[in-house]
Amino acid sequence: MENIKINLTTISKIISTVINPFLASSITFALLIYCNPEVKTPHTFFSISFLFSNILQLITIFFFIQSGKVSSIDAPIKEQRIELLAIGSIYYAIGFVLLSYFEAPQIIKGVMFCYAVNTAIVWRITIYWKISIHMIGIGGPFIALWLGGFTYPIIMGTIIILVAISRLVLKAHTPAQIICGLTLAMVLAYIELTYLFL
Repeated sequence: MENIKINLTTISKIISTVINPFLASSITFALLIYCNPEVKTPHTFFSISFLFSNILQLITIFFFIQSGKVSSIDAPIKEQRIELLAIGSIYYAIGFVLLSYFEAPQIIKGVMFCYAVNTAIVWRITIYWKISIHMIGIGGPFIALWLGGFTYPIIMGTIIILVAISRLVLKAHTPAQIICGLTLAMVLAYIELTYLFL
């Protein structure tokens, strides 16, 4: 029984590490950019997207780890996430401005806009409550991909279930924090993308 528990924890750690918000954003931008034949300068748009949604975010997190402000890349303690989320929202906002300047397709600009605004909302929530960033990090991108024509409900549903279970097994979040994170991300992304960009 103890071995089963250990194995389940190990599998959950692997799922939680591999399927993370940074990977989700990279794949989302890559699919929406490189699978769209109308995009004339895909490398430019992906470079901007990757820089502001991944590279700068990760550099900041590792800097915070080195300085002792954050204990790990997951920032497991609620208070450790607040400053990172505020900075992250600024990075996304700059990315959105640059994508707009270079006239990126609406869906690409829209996704970066969602990241900027929704991260600011999550920052505000996190001051009071530890909502699941993992679920937010896959919920929003899945809506963007769905609206972009990538409709794979079985794959997406499986990923959502696996990540949700892994976060519960690791005791990183309560069921309410997981459900609220997923629901908030999906609702906000759908409203923002459909009413403002598509």
